[in-house]
Amino acid sequence: MKLLAIETSCDDTSIAVVKNNNNQFLVEECIAYSQIQDHQQYGGVVPEIASRLHAEKITALLDQIGEDTIKSCDAIAVTTHPWLPWSLLVGKTTANFLWSLYNKPIIEVNHIHGHIFSILLERSIQDFPFPRIILTASGWHNDIYLVQNTSNAATLQHWNVSTWNFWPLTLTKLWSTLDDAAGECFDKVARMLWWPYPGGARIGEKASQGKPRDDIQFKRIRLAKDEHNFSFSGMKSQVHYLLKKREEKQKITKDLATWNLQPWTLSDQDICDIAYAFQEAMVEILAKKVIKAAIKYQAKTIGIVGWVSANHRLWEYANEYKDSKYPEALLTKPTKNLYSTDNAAMIAAAALIEKI
Repeated sequence: MKLLAIETSCDDTSIAVVKNNNNQFLVEECIAYSQIQDHQQYGGVVPEIASRLHAEKITALLDQIGEDTIKSCDAIAVTTHPWLPWSLLVGKTTANFLWSLYNKPIIEVNHIHGHIFSILLERSIQDFPFPRIILTASGWHNDIYLVQNTSNAATLQHWNVSTWNFWPLTLTKLWSTLDDAAGECFDKVARMLWWPYPGGARIGEKASQGKPRDDIQFKRIRLAKDEHNFSFSGMKSQVHYLLKKREEKQKITKDLATWNLQPWTLSDQDICDIAYAFQEAMVEILAKKVIKAAIKYQAKTIGIVGWVSANHRLWEYANEYKDSKYPEALLTKPTKNLYSTDNAAMIAAAALIEKI
């Protein structure tokens, strides 16, 4: 099958054409309009602006794909849930229009399932043995999923109300965040350090120039109950109180009415060291939890997906921890940073899995 896919769940308008060739997921086209600059002045995504920009940009992206390519596709995959309702409506309306124009069937896709199957883009489904444990880490979600091959019923575990059937695969949501997602926490801490939205890449850049210090350390949040779930609200609170203490110590009053003030209470090296300590805490929590889940379910493949998967230090730390605790598993992430973002190619991959 060859699919035209549409993704408009948040602040990326994306169209892709993906083909399943003998269970290899070949991306023929994947184009997108990023709304980052449109939302930066507000410090985050504004839903009304996001939906309007999707409506303005999606026709131009379809023109780039071209009518002949659209006609050559067997079906249309579109994100229908979850996230911003009016943004999703733009994608669904576009899919319905193409259905009426070209008589192409529509495949509805869960956005997070798209991220889970993004590791298959430019690869084959046989590249990664089962069972698989997948960490999805982005600005809106932070979950751990178990992916199993149910063609062998003896391997099936943990079938419950959070299980989706993609015969011959099943997808089970095991654990999630109880408050903020990792990406959201990165963005909020970046804003505390006076960096524009989104802040994850800037924290990674500054953290690479930082060093460990006894006076800048953050506790790893561990839950007394549901220890496998995530909680990140305390992480950003720790950064907030560290900055507040330093401000009070220097007895400097901030003018909160001025948006463009710099963090004058901190030196450049202080900022880098705070970014380093924060990033180390975050990647340790993420990496250890996903690998512990892999050990618990004897996973043969561990995947890290979502835009936080593009963080170099997370990948480095996860590799080191896996090699020391569970070397027999394969660790993987999307082949390109583009596929870690909200992109239409991953939506096509999830739809193709459903139709294999």
